Amino acid sequence: MRYQQVTRIVKAIAPKTIVEIGTWQGDHAILMATAALQYHRHVHYWGFDLFEDASDSTDNDEYNVRSHHAHANIVAKLEAFQSKNPGFTFDLIRGNTRETLPKNKKLEWQNPVTGATSRLEEADFAYIDGGHSIETIQNDYNVLKNCNTIVFDDYYVEDENGACPNISEVGCNQLVDSIEHILLPAQDSLPTGGKIQMAGAGVKFLELFQTEKRANSTTPSETTFSVVTTFSDAGYFKYGRRFIETFEALWPENIDLYVYYESLIPELQSARIKYINFAKAVPALIGFKSRHVSNVEANGIMQDGEENYRFNAVKFCHKVFALTHCALSIDTDVLFWIDADSHTFQAPSLEFLKSLMPDDIYTCYLGRRNMHSECGFMGFDLRHPANSEFMEFWLNIYDNDLVFELPEWHDSYVYDVTRQLFEDKEKITSLDLRAGIEDDHHPFLNSVLGDYFDHLIGPRRKDAGTSFAADIRSSNKESRWDIVPILPEDLIEKFSKEK
Repeated sequence: MRYQQVTRIVKAIAPKTIVEIGTWQGDHAILMATAALQYHRHVHYWGFDLFEDASDSTDNDEYNVRSHHAHANIVAKLEAFQSKNPGFTFDLIRGNTRETLPKNKKLEWQNPVTGATSRLEEADFAYIDGGHSIETIQNDYNVLKNCNTIVFDDYYVEDENGACPNISEVGCNQLVDSIEHILLPAQDSLPTGGKIQMAGAGVKFLELFQTEKRANSTTPSETTFSVVTTFSDAGYFKYGRRFIETFEALWPENIDLYVYYESLIPELQSARIKYINFAKAVPALIGFKSRHVSNVEANGIMQDGEENYRFNAVKFCHKVFALTHCALSIDTDVLFWIDADSHTFQAPSLEFLKSLMPDDIYTCYLGRRNMHSECGFMGFDLRHPANSEFMEFWLNIYDNDLVFELPEWHDSYVYDVTRQLFEDKEKITSLDLRAGIEDDHHPFLNSVLGDYFDHLIGPRRKDAGTSFAADIRSSNKESRWDIVPILPEDLIEKFSKEK
């Protein structure tokens, strides 16, 4: 959870030059560069790591528990990013920063547009997350202390049981507490006990924080929202295109949409619609499907040859892989999942969206009284301290094929199992958007969502392009659906033939 704050800070300060201590596998470098390139045509990145120079001895000295990556592999990864983003340049330096950082602190980068020269030791943004020993962190800061914004990882605090790493030996606490700083709010639990968070320092960071602090004293900070969905190539033409077009036309302009597509990139282009190649971004999806593509039962085919959606783990795994990947990688406060066979017919206001995710609620959903939840719509507060654990637990059920040990194998059932487990452990609080509604028919329409969206459950509604009059069970059905006409079920055959 805490890593999301780094991208937010990059967006706030819009750096042209970035230094990262602890490049590791290069993912944070790409996230930071992507954010910075939204504001500048050219961005330069300096990255430092031990890479293959690491050993058991250095792991012990620096309290490291992560695996290590080869320098050449991360160079190739950044070069691949560079090929798609030619404004990005980088230097990736291998070795112990106690030696390599002082040696390279005078490195310079010249902006191709302005000709201005920037020096590494005075970079716009420095992210220190390399060696965890007090000595190494102090060394890194001594070189980078004149950077405009500095973010430290590895500030340790006690957990609810009073556990905490020994801050006299490890972490940035001693250094950070000796300089002017601000502790960033997000905390993650450590497997060995205690919690970890980040701290910010530097002239620009402190100025920005004080400005935000004054503003927040009179005006609450604005919650940011995003939406995620996915569809197959065939699904795009049947309903996905309509989903995207109605989102672009009717949703608030400051809300982004993340679309995980199969192979065909949708033609509608918009700055706020992000298209992600599903297979490339989430190889675990391909792994799961390849393991079970030949298992007819895992594809919902029972021994009698009949289909049963409750056991179609392969079909209904896509939602989980797309949603968890998005929730663990993007920068937003609240993430909504909406099935792509839905569409928007009335603009949802920010006030309405906020009402779906009140304070202290981690996830909202469409509950049913006599069966599993309807998961065509779900909301998640990515700021919640349990978010990473929840998403990783949910994903692990598929990654390790544990789904087949459950009574049902589809996404809604697995969501309910995960949600109820975290509720029972009092780690999260949830909101049933259909609480008090006894009729389980078409949960999407017969909830507050039905004022804004239609959900084309099943082949007949998809063929018709709309739900039916008989689907509405609430007393306000006339006012609710006066924008979008609904065909009565006895006209479906005629409508299909006319199409």
